[in-house]
Amino acid sequence: MKTVELLKRTLQSDEATIAPDGPGYALNIAGVYQDMVTRDWAMQTCDRAMQLAGDKRVQNAWFNANSLSDPGILVDAVRAALVADVILVSVYAADELPLDLYVWVDVWLPRRQSRVGALTALIGVTEPLDFQSARTLDYLQAVARKGRLDFIPQERKRPAIFPAFSTGLIAQPAGDTAQAHQELYGPRYDAYYHWELNK
Repeated sequence: MKTVELLKRTLQSDEATIAPDGPGYALNIAGVYQDMVTRDWAMQTCDRAMQLAGDKRVQNAWFNANSLSDPGILVDAVRAALVADVILVSVYAADELPLDLYVWVDVWLPRRQSRVGALTALIGVTEPLDFQSARTLDYLQAVARKGRLDFIPQERKRPAIFPAFSTGLIAQPAGDTAQAHQELYGPRYDAYYHWELNK
């Protein structure tokens, strides 16, 4: 059985048992980041939310985009996105984002069932803004629109020295999940056309 199909069945079997919020939580955040720099951006945003809501009233779950190639981690990340009030994506602008990030969106987006929430995008950009920045922003905005989520984009200055491991995340799909996704959607998967996000 293909990995993506197995993941979808696993999620369908327990969707009804997922509680919409943890007890006593005012804000539930689920986030995906790309490397340590983008993780720091995400943590700064989360810290501000904790200051406003109180640190004991914010529940958060964070996932490295590179780890989403592991089916177990992907399932946890999808479950977190399904119940989140805020879904936070912290990435560098790129022509193509990490393939496993698209897989993650692919699994949770149709299952949110119009749950109220927001998609916050922290996007690392260079000056002046280029095509890659616009494409990343357009994609995440289209995801928010499709999921009926408020869209909150914020630009961050990309470090002058761009870490080699970050570049690898952008360019290389990884793991069984990415391979399964390519089996389903072809060798060069384009999330815009899969979800008709270009409309």
